[in-house]
Amino acid sequence: MGSKVNPKQKRLLCMNKVDLVEKKKDLLKVAEEFKDLPAYERYFMISGLKVKRPWEEDPLTMSEEVMKNISLEVVRERLLDHVHQEIPYNIAHRLIDWKELRDGSLRIEQHFITHKMSQRKILVGKNGSKIGRIGIEANEELRSIFKRNVHLILQVKLK
Repeated sequence: MGSKVNPKQKRLLCMNKVDLVEKKKDLLKVAEEFKDLPAYERYFMISGLKVKRPWEEDPLTMSEEVMKNISLEVVRERLLDHVHQEIPYNIAHRLIDWKELRDGSLRIEQHFITHKMSQRKILVGKNGSKIGRIGIEANEELRSIFKRNVHLILQVKLK
């Protein structure tokens, strides 16, 4: 902020957690110490305990963006559970498609992108067993989190 007053800048001092101070006179003493700082127009004493305001969003619902990130994290976690140290961390993991279907279920398509055929083989497993297991476990967890049916489609692509 600097020590010089900037005419375009308005400064407010907000002292939070004032509900924790036993002697309210102490608050006035602290505020008095700040009065000589440059360009403070006003000061406020606030307490989050006293703020009553409706939430902008329902805290029990998740935004689509949050849900997308959760789906990526769940799948990535299952991948790491099954491939351990066999796979390098430079494999790309992408959300390709996200659709809410008419019946309320979700269709989620994600791809793992690798540069080596050997890495692709490890991810896919014998006859698709590894990617299949990852998909089944991630799908179950996503159904539990989102409280709805999930159609999870995982593919391993060679770039």
